Amino acid sequence: MINHLADIAVLFVDDEVEILTALKGCFRREPYMKMFAESGEQALALLEERDSKVRVIVIASDIHMPGISGIELIQRVKSRFPDTICMLISGAHDVHELVKDVGNGTIFTTVTKPINVPDFKKTINDAIDCYFRAKTNTL
Repeated sequence: MINHLADIAVLFVDDEVEILTALKGCFRREPYMKMFAESGEQALALLEERDSKVRVIVIASDIHMPGISGIELIQRVKSRFPDTICMLISGAHDVHELVKDVGNGTIFTTVTKPINVPDFKKTINDAIDCYFRAKTNTL
């Protein structure tokens, strides 16, 4: 059972190491655990090996990555962990067109690069709130 923000994690996925390094710095003071993966494959491995005390409830993934794309990653995550809140990040201006076939309700939101840090933090916090509201409504 998740009781505190310290019991949850947000997973950031991007094949650009510089982006992940910047996100580590920007989110270092947030009260939840932060996890970082450089590929869709690494993200899936992290999700499978996570300790049950800490649950990944939000995933923010780049769309365009070698191997497993962000869209494919989200589809796999949602099939295995349907309660996970997922968002996609892209430098493409037509990001909404890229995700329209993913499915209704699968994507919480899309974020465009360059990332506006204060807005992105608010989006992550909104996703966490959404997760907890959904859990409260199902009890």
